[in-house]
Order: sequence, then C-alpha cells, then structure tokens
Amino acid sequence: MRRQLSLKDPYLGGDDIKEVQRALGFKGKAVDGDYGPDTASAVEEWKWRVGYPKQQINNRLGLLGLAWLFGEVPFPPHFARNAKARKGKPYASANGIVRPLSTSPGFSSEFALVDGEGAPDRKGVKHHAGKDWFAPGKSPVRAPVAGVIIEALVRPTTTGQVFGGCVKIEATRGKRVWVFRHCDPANVREGQKVEAGQVVARVTPWRDGAPHAHIEVWKNRDANYRFERMEDPMKYFKAFK
Repeated sequence: MRRQLSLKDPYLGGDDIKEVQRALGFKGKAVDGDYGPDTASAVEEWKWRVGYPKQQINNRLGLLGLAWLFGEVPFPPHFARNAKARKGKPYASANGIVRPLSTSPGFSSEFALVDGEGAPDRKGVKHHAGKDWFAPGKSPVRAPVAGVIIEALVRPTTTGQVFGGCVKIEATRGKRVWVFRHCDPANVREGQKVEAGQVVARVTPWRDGAPHAHIEVWKNRDANYRFERMEDPMKYFKAFK
C-alpha cells in the first residue's frame, strides 16, 4: 500500500522507498530505503526535469506523483511544455540564480529590520541583513550560483539563537558571496568548486523554533558582515515566490 513520502525527522524508511530510489536512478548502496536528504534532493530534481509547475517542486511525493514516477499514469500536457523550456538549464533557475530551497521564500524582506545580533552599519545600528527562508529540518540547500566554498563551518548545535553551521560560496562571476547560516555543510569543504544547483548544505533541525536558512548576500568577501556591503537577498529571490 502506497503512502505520501516527504523528508521527515526521523527519516521515513521501507521497501517502498527503495522502489522510489531505483526509479530515480539510485544504484548499489545508495538504495538504502531511507527517505533522507539525498532522496529528497533527487525528487526535487526529478520534478524540475519532468515539468512540474514551480510551486509544486518540493520533496513530497503523493499518490499521483508516485504513479507518474513509475510511469503508471501519463503526465499532464503542460508538464511536457515546462520540461522542454527547462532542458539544459540548472534546477529551478530564474534570472541566472538557482532556487536554493524548494519551499517558498515568502513575500517580505527582513533585510533592514533592526536586530541586536545583526550586521552593524556605519552608525553602529545592527540590522537583520538577510533572508530567513523557512524549510523542514535537513532539507537540501543548493548553491544558487557556481563558485568556490570559502567556508564550511560545522557547528553541531540545534538549540539557542546561534545554531547550526555555515556555508559561504564566493561566486565565480561577480565575486558576490552567498552565506547560508543555520545550515549543516553537506559533503563540501573549503576551497572546493561547486556548480549552480549542487546540494551544499542541509537546514539545521532547530529545536527552539521553525527551522530555516538565514541567507545573506555580500558584495564581496571583504564585506565581513558590514551592513552597507551587503544586499537584500529578496532582490534575487522574488522569482521563487
């Protein structure tokens, strides 16, 4: 009997998930029967590739999605149009930026809000200076651009205000730095080159509130958490609402 699948903590497990993994192209030891971050990431990529509407690209697989995955039911006609338009393009991209998380970033910007723990401006006033993008704990986080990992900080904490690790990517073009806080590095190291759309982290499962990635955009690596040298991430994320 089939069931709806999604990334949970603890992971869902079973032979039905092995079938899903095989259908997604997993082989050998990768077929472990756990609906973990790697499987969740593969589901998102499959949805992008076969033409799911953008608002439905997430790591959930319902009964109809499973039937589509196994080829038991034909895709709707508009899926083919979407798939054709996306051919050769990175996962969930818009305006040269890859969608970092599969959930919605929302509509508001918290960039300039006063925050006692935020980035200081020239007058010493501290601001939030980023975007809190909410997603379930352990959700895959993708590189929005190609670049180099300049920090992959592991901090195994899931409580308090300073929790989880941090991943920083210096873009190949433009040299902006994309910062992902409250995220655990995923098989990346400092100095490693990454492609746009590559999974670089996972959202830390915060125990004291709603898990999220705090995302910052620095104009260059010398910005060093100074407000005037940072940009509002929603400038780039508007297309992903």
